[in-house]
Amino acid sequence: MTRATVPDSFSWTQFRVLFRVIGRGEERIDAAGVGMSLGARGHGKRRLGAGLRRVMTLAAFLLLASLFFSMGLAMGFMGATPYAAFSFALVCFVVMTVFIGLYQAVNVLYFVRDLGYYLTLPLSSVTVMWAKLAHFLLMSTTNDLFVLPVGLGCLWALGAEPAAYVIMSVAFVLCALAVNLALVIICVPLMRFSRVARDKDRFSRAFGVLITVFALAVGVSSQFVFRGDGMGSLAAGAGSLASEGPSAVVMGLLCPPALVARLVIEGGPLEVAGGLVAMAALVALYAALLSLLARRWYFEGVQALQGAGGKRSSRRFEVSDLRAAVRTRGAFAANLARDWKMMARTPAFFNQFVLSPVLMPVYFVVIIVVSVVFGFSQAGDAGMDSDALLTMVPALTSAVTPGSEVLTWCALGVFGLAVFMGFSSYALVMAVSRDGEDFFYLRAMPMDWSAYLAAKLVPTTLMGAVPILVLMVALMVALRVPLVSVAYLATLYVAAIGALDLFSLGLGARFPRLHWENEAQLTKGGSAALIVYAGLLVAVLVMAVPALVAALPMLTGGVVAVPAAQAAALALQIGECVLAAWWALVRCAGPLGRREP
Repeated sequence: MTRATVPDSFSWTQFRVLFRVIGRGEERIDAAGVGMSLGARGHGKRRLGAGLRRVMTLAAFLLLASLFFSMGLAMGFMGATPYAAFSFALVCFVVMTVFIGLYQAVNVLYFVRDLGYYLTLPLSSVTVMWAKLAHFLLMSTTNDLFVLPVGLGCLWALGAEPAAYVIMSVAFVLCALAVNLALVIICVPLMRFSRVARDKDRFSRAFGVLITVFALAVGVSSQFVFRGDGMGSLAAGAGSLASEGPSAVVMGLLCPPALVARLVIEGGPLEVAGGLVAMAALVALYAALLSLLARRWYFEGVQALQGAGGKRSSRRFEVSDLRAAVRTRGAFAANLARDWKMMARTPAFFNQFVLSPVLMPVYFVVIIVVSVVFGFSQAGDAGMDSDALLTMVPALTSAVTPGSEVLTWCALGVFGLAVFMGFSSYALVMAVSRDGEDFFYLRAMPMDWSAYLAAKLVPTTLMGAVPILVLMVALMVALRVPLVSVAYLATLYVAAIGALDLFSLGLGARFPRLHWENEAQLTKGGSAALIVYAGLLVAVLVMAVPALVAALPMLTGGVVAVPAAQAAALALQIGECVLAAWWALVRCAGPLGRREP
């Protein structure tokens, strides 16, 4: 890598220009990945406008912010203190940063194609380094702000003074900046000395497994930590995590300003001023530490990646192996085998589209077991006999009969479960996009596009929806729910998930993201988050009308008969599923063969 000879010192003029260039480049890549390229060529002649993309991003941000604001309101009304709500916000964004921040930092700071280009320019390497670091820190800190409304909502519920909002906002921004600095401090030596981290595929696979297992551990442990009486207990549990025991040590290392957060949120004027100064000093200390480490190891880590290529395979293939690999198959089987191998062998796709759905049923089983154990434990503390509770279960489940309101509530629960599954429907929205520019090689072949889309549908549905269905049916049978009601709820679930998956698949076929440089651009970033929200919106729209029809007897005071409403809801859901199948596998399949690069 040839570099022009320039002073290796920081230049503010170069930094301002390069920071703007990096920001514009990342924004254009993310905009190109929104998936609204309607057959565009190159940079795209008919792409979703940047203004509309910003509106969609802002709408998604405001939706999440309003959700967390309502949580803060509930905490305030339940008697939680502003510090407890602030601690809950801290714990939330620290956990989310651990989930995705390190992987995102590695991709933004190391696995990017433009970094080598910047290093060939007559620019100071220190300036290039800080432009990349500053862009990542600004992007990450801004994304963390959607959790802040938890604390603001609690202040609103308690009728706090306007100055309290400003103080909490400043404290949160300093905490978020410190967490992201700590993340990069961990990232720099990791990329310099870890061989696993230098291999992008190996790092993605290992880190994906770690994130998934950690997510399951957090979900299960939350049943122990955040148990009790709703939002007040949730805030109290978060406060104990941030200020007591070993978790407080971890919080102190990842977010040093959290050590003086109580002083800033609950103290007097002088204590608040001193606490904010201490927070700013701790952030400056982490920034100085990052500068020291990055000057020494950042570009060494970048250069180490240049030699992290793959190794030539030494495996010998027999004639039978080759014959099996090239045997004649139908369009559906060939596309199914190809798509499955792509998901299983590409680490980023394996983590997002294979590992998470496979482990989801395990998560549900653990949550059910933990909830049952805690339920019996709390009943025992209240003086109730466990044997008496067990004898009550058949009496309750036997009431889930056709035409009963209990079955209607169970059906609404199935709709709610289907909406929750909408978070994972992004795997189908991205099904066509996974092929990237290889799609155009497929387009040059004689392809049955309906079979192509059906092959995209099967693996995701088998891994995600089918295990949940088996678990749900097994649980209802174990609880001795009448078989007719089991069949009704299972059919309703299959129709709901089928409609959701088919509409999501069709949406992805209509608006694929085929022009991406690496898998992280497809599965991470703002455009990927928008697709997750779009999948959730599709789930809500698909379930809204049948759920409303099922609830009509309760909404109209019995004017509509319960059996008729239940039958109509099931018929509507099956009709939606058939309509979705026609739209996705027929109407959306045709334009794929006419799509241009």
